[in-house]
Amino acid sequence: MTGAADPDGDTRLSPEVLSQLARKYLTLAELRRARAAGEPIPGKEVFRALAGEFPGALNELDNLPFDEIERRHDALSRALAGGPEERWMAWMHGYHTLMRAALYVKIRVARREELSDVAAAALAERAARHAGTPIDAAFVIAVKAPPDGRLNRLVLGRLAATFGASMAEIRGTIFPRRRVEGG
Repeated sequence: MTGAADPDGDTRLSPEVLSQLARKYLTLAELRRARAAGEPIPGKEVFRALAGEFPGALNELDNLPFDEIERRHDALSRALAGGPEERWMAWMHGYHTLMRAALYVKIRVARREELSDVAAAALAERAARHAGTPIDAAFVIAVKAPPDGRLNRLVLGRLAATFGASMAEIRGTIFPRRRVEGG
């Protein structure tokens, strides 16, 4: 996951990654504002493009409170200006890249009976280029039969192993549920 070491030895996300995430939250805020103003719902291509670049973003659009969308955009803007990064930023970037890789692999292995080690390694290389993150053959094989049939569990498990946090903490942080309003 794209980053560089900061003076404390921690890995910082690249300005490009921070900018991409900030743009995503700006887009989510604009879509939410338009919905609240009663504007027409954009065409499917808008949502398809958003989900293609940022798998999981439609979940955020539907479930993140608006003030959290704005808070995340502001935090990313501060990080872009050299301020501190929050843990969720790397988790979210990791989620997007790993899920993009998992979806790329899934459509290529779904109907295959067998998947050789050589084929899995070759597909891992293509998926890594597509998603912009290192992918190994074990990940490709796991996508064919993910835990409980859920790619989300596979991706969250990889993130937990990478970042030393629990799957529940990562999921709860990057995809908190919006509270029911008025009830």
